[in-house]
Amino acid sequence: MARQNDSLANFGATTNNVLTLTLADTAYSLSATDMAPAFCMVQNVGTSPVYVRLTSNTGGAGVSTSNYTLILAAGSTAADGQGGTLNLAGFTEELSFLSTTAGQKVNISYSGRQGD
Repeated sequence: MARQNDSLANFGATTNNVLTLTLADTAYSLSATDMAPAFCMVQNVGTSPVYVRLTSNTGGAGVSTSNYTLILAAGSTAADGQGGTLNLAGFTEELSFLSTTAGQKVNISYSGRQGD
């Protein structure tokens, strides 16, 4: 019999990172962990929109926001829980983030391997 809530079976090994963004691309690699996270959530915990690209982008400062996959909405105040979220369970590549306001923050949490 399969375990109930199988995707959270390894939840005790959750990794949590808060990235502070600059005006250039800020990359984060899930591939370095050599896993397909069963749980992976990205949230904007800042007060300005954050542009997300589901690949690395090494364009540097002044990169256009028009080449991004999606936009995570901002919260009213920092870390108020109202910022946009993105569920990326199973995603194993690099992410790129961009904000037009320096110092914005993105929270990335992941846990487990799919199938474990």
